[in-house]
Amino acid sequence: MTYLPDAFGLTGVFLMIYCYARLQWQRDYAKKFSYSLLNLTGAIFLMVSLCYNWNLPAFVSNTFWGLISMYGIYRCLKYMRKPKEQST
Repeated sequence: MTYLPDAFGLTGVFLMIYCYARLQWQRDYAKKFSYSLLNLTGAIFLMVSLCYNWNLPAFVSNTFWGLISMYGIYRCLKYMRKPKEQST
């Protein structure tokens, strides 16, 4: 039964397209934590689907999508931890 893996895959695709559409419609900002987190979640969901329906090109593209999303999360967290400069 491949219904559950397909549901994960389709959810992942929806999340990634939703993020990209919001970015293009200028409703979201790519440097926001939520943008990268939703993209990473989408990539993970697609990877779950690929465990059941293997496709090498999709695996490679989702691996890079996930890595780039993790880098975006790292940058957001680094920026959030950065102490605010105090004006004197």
